[in-house]
Amino acid sequence: MFNTVEEVYTFIDSQKDRVYALDNFKQYMEKIGNPQLQIPCIHIGGTNGKGSTTNYIRSVLQEQGYTVGTFTSPFLEKPQDQIRINDRFIEDHFIVTLANRYMDDWMKAEISKFEIEVFIAITYFIENHIDYAIYEVGLGGELDATNIVTPLVAVNTNIGLDHIAFLGNTYEEIARTKAGIVKPGIDYITGEQKEECLNIFKSICQKNHSQLIQVRNVKSIKQDPFVSFKFDRLSIQLSTLASYQVKNAALALEVLFYLRTRKGVRISDEAMVRGMKKAAWKGRFEVMRENPLVIIDGAHNNDGIQAFVDAAKQFKDIKVIFTALKDKSTHEMMTLLLTLTDDIVVTEFEFYRSQTAKKLAEDFPVQVDEDWQHAVDEGLNHQGTLLITGSLYFITRVRKYLLEKGESTGS
Repeated sequence: MFNTVEEVYTFIDSQKDRVYALDNFKQYMEKIGNPQLQIPCIHIGGTNGKGSTTNYIRSVLQEQGYTVGTFTSPFLEKPQDQIRINDRFIEDHFIVTLANRYMDDWMKAEISKFEIEVFIAITYFIENHIDYAIYEVGLGGELDATNIVTPLVAVNTNIGLDHIAFLGNTYEEIARTKAGIVKPGIDYITGEQKEECLNIFKSICQKNHSQLIQVRNVKSIKQDPFVSFKFDRLSIQLSTLASYQVKNAALALEVLFYLRTRKGVRISDEAMVRGMKKAAWKGRFEVMRENPLVIIDGAHNNDGIQAFVDAAKQFKDIKVIFTALKDKSTHEMMTLLLTLTDDIVVTEFEFYRSQTAKKLAEDFPVQVDEDWQHAVDEGLNHQGTLLITGSLYFITRVRKYLLEKGESTGS
């Protein structure tokens, strides 16, 4: 019997990590009656921007008055933040009660850590009678544990060369895996523009008698200082300094328009405008201090770093603190960061997948500080703009550290 949520997560963490397969979990869910099919949902995959897109959709639906569950990964503040209803973390007592009820079954079925988390989310949403759920794919799509759902619509943010050991070495291979969330008769909305990926999507949608829908172009993009743009007849303002969020916001709006026009979901123009402005996603170009400016961002692959660099070009006198995981294309990421500034500190943090600072540095003209807390402390003395990026796992630690130091402005 578990008494605390910490005991539950300690035990879950001791189980096998995410497995890149689905048969075992499917059999388990079928055995208990496929409860996930009770919830109208949206399923969101892609390489970058899944969490932000999820959050924009959630914010608008919530503004309209719906009760909305979201499942995202990885967590930023604590494990409970992966599962939310109306942006509030799952209650600890629910996790403890559920674990005591089902843990023996989970162990007999040999489902993985990530599958357990998906199951907890589904059960939590059902027992709280939510109106809609939004599930973010954990890894890939076709064989991801979230792919047991049958959504109102499937969504793809984009395709990048990430997790190639699992998903493939080319855009086409990765696109095929990620489009595995398309099911018969379920339409697919994408923000991707690469022709080789779109061709794969069109082929898979055709086989499933599904429609492929591309995000329409936005107009009048401005930044003063927050990002604004026009979508269809709507004037949208976002509460972010990050220009890359326009793509995620536009994709979210395309999904919302689809739900309204194709699925009969009541969503007003006013709810879209207000919901998009209210949405904020921690750890993504998040301002932690305003004077001097300190921003953290969980860019963790080539495409993410490119978007980060593009968004950061608006600032002057930039200092960057960077680290990354071993399985990322860190040479290319470093090359991109050096187009932004020559004041870069590479560091490392305690995590089994973390790359060492020395290997990150290679022969680049950068500073090495193996103590990430010391690097952050030194960076806070910089009188220009301090940008901290490289991995969501790292940003989780940095964010907590800065909050404990009282650095956050709460913006």
